[in-house]
Amino acid sequence: MTKPAYDPKLARYREDYPILATSVYMNSNSMGAMPRRARDAMTTYLDTWEREGVEAWDHWIPFVGETGDAAARLFGGEPGHTALNQNVAYFQAAIAGTVDWSGPRNKVVTEALMFPNVLYVWERFTRLGADLCLVPSDDGMDVPTERILEAIDERTAIVTISHAIYVSGALLDVGAICRRAHEVGAKVIVDVYQTLGAVPIDAKAWDADFVVGGSHKWLCGGPGTAFLYAKPGVLQGMEPLSTGWMAHADPFAFEPAPIRYAEGARRLWSGTPSVPAYFIAREAYRNLEEIGAERIRAHNLALASIIIERAQAAGLTIHSPLEHDRRTGFVAVDFPGSERVSKQLVEERYKHDWRPGCGLRIGPHFYNTDDEVHRFMDRVIELAKR
Repeated sequence: MTKPAYDPKLARYREDYPILATSVYMNSNSMGAMPRRARDAMTTYLDTWEREGVEAWDHWIPFVGETGDAAARLFGGEPGHTALNQNVAYFQAAIAGTVDWSGPRNKVVTEALMFPNVLYVWERFTRLGADLCLVPSDDGMDVPTERILEAIDERTAIVTISHAIYVSGALLDVGAICRRAHEVGAKVIVDVYQTLGAVPIDAKAWDADFVVGGSHKWLCGGPGTAFLYAKPGVLQGMEPLSTGWMAHADPFAFEPAPIRYAEGARRLWSGTPSVPAYFIAREAYRNLEEIGAERIRAHNLALASIIIERAQAAGLTIHSPLEHDRRTGFVAVDFPGSERVSKQLVEERYKHDWRPGCGLRIGPHFYNTDDEVHRFMDRVIELAKR
């Protein structure tokens, strides 16, 4: 387990994120601070378009693959096996569309506290015969891994889970869930949106079939860049219903239907890719690659410890696991009137987010300092007393 270790040397990265000069920014769990070099990335994209016109695609198509590989390096994935798209909902639907839901293996296992975006997708597939099993929570904060393991049986086709529960940050035992799913022949989709960039991840050690996530939280890459990593070999024979011309083996051949799928991860592409967003995301990943996940995690845990200690001393409720190895990068703090206080904090540029049944989600990142965390908690505690 990574031990908390505040790292003052990380302060040198603060100048790369302009919003830090005008706010106390503790909202990287929801939207990471914009890197200064995002503007340069957009200029590079525009210069290529301006100079090359339609031939810019000769540069952009390889660049999409390079950006996917850069995302995969952050969680230990192999190169050449990551597809990009605009959002995780698309990728969930693409995988769902590869399954014949009319047969006896029609069960989908997920946690009842899954982010609603994902549940919306899978609920729609019940119309095609999918049997959606929502594993319940007793406390609205965590779903016991043992309960998920018990729900996985020979009827299970897909297990779709989040590495961390979005209302509390509670981590699931992904490795154990993957092992159980593979025992019965089911595939596993792991959503790392809540963790990647704040928690070290080794997708190979998990043996996850698919890893999905996106760039606008801890990765600081802005909206519009989601990724799906497919374990080598797992896509063999899979034909998603959600598709488009970029998933074709030779997209510029413009062959008539039916589609002839590309090999590997590109068969999970769809229509025209969101190239500008990928330029920003690729630039945003660079600092995280340079610093390393273990160093970010240790720094984050040290700052999270301050949040927990200050909140407990003030009698506020912690809606996150207290054990460091059971929590992602944010701490949820709740109290009567927390929504009102949240609005006041935002007005004063104490950046964070608020969720029902959760309270304030406070997410320090590698570019935050201990002084900032204390200032943030000073104001939270002062407003909570009113």
